[in-house]
Amino acid sequence: MTPLGSTAEDAGVSLRDAVLLVCFLFVFHLGRGWARGLVEGEYLIGIVGLLLALAPVVWLLFVIRKAYF
Repeated sequence: MTPLGSTAEDAGVSLRDAVLLVCFLFVFHLGRGWARGLVEGEYLIGIVGLLLALAPVVWLLFVIRKAYF
């Protein structure tokens, strides 16, 4: 059972943010695989992958900053 004063609003993360987080984790995983192209000599795919891998990290840092600072 949940405490009487507990609501979903107290969690600090909205459902929209949670869905976006799951989507961005997928994009991060895809970008991480493509970023391996930098090591293999495929620089265009590697740079695109690096940008895809870094974008969700930056977004997550902004969400954390907005929620806690």
